[in-house]
Parts: sequence; structure tokens; C-alpha cells
Amino acid sequence: MSLRLLAVLATAALATACSYTETRTVAATPRSDDSCAAYGYTPGTSDYNICAQREAAARQRGRMNADYAQGRIVADSQDACSSYGLVSGTPRYDSCVQREISYRSPS
Repeated sequence: MSLRLLAVLATAALATACSYTETRTVAATPRSDDSCAAYGYTPGTSDYNICAQREAAARQRGRMNADYAQGRIVADSQDACSSYGLVSGTPRYDSCVQREISYRSPS
């Protein structure tokens, strides 16, 4: 009887060892090409959706001509960031302006 009990326990131990389950919690990080998430908006929220729609519209207009004045690029970039709902003078706004300037600068 003890040999049978030992065999059952050994089988149970092997079954447990073979059935491993792991659960991980991973913090979501914004994609590098997701401007609105990089500006601090939470995907799925109405503010994020507004930002994404306006950002997509700005991308459709494309890059500016090479003779387009740098001052105008900066002003347009600031206007775009304000239209996304970012507040002037905040780190998110400043990051947005820099990103918009690089999008608008001639390649």
C-alpha cells in the first residue's frame, strides 16, 4: 500500500512540475510613433481621440517646402500643439512643439 501511495505522490509531483503557469503584469508604454500617447494622453479617452484626429490631419498636409520660413514652421507647430489640447509652457507642450517642428522641417 505504501508503494502505491508513493507512486501516486510521485505522479502528482511530476504532473505539477509539468504544468507551469505564469502571469505577468506589464506596464504599457507608448509606441514611438504614437504622438498623442507621448504627449501624455491616455489611449481610448476622448482627449486622446481628439489629439489623434488632429495629429492625423496635420500629417496629411505633409512637410513644408524648403523655402518655408523657420519662424512660420515654429508658429505652425505651436498652433498644432495648442489644437491638440496641450498647454503652452508645459513639458508636454514643449515636446510636442519640437516633434512638430521636425515633422514640418524640409527633409
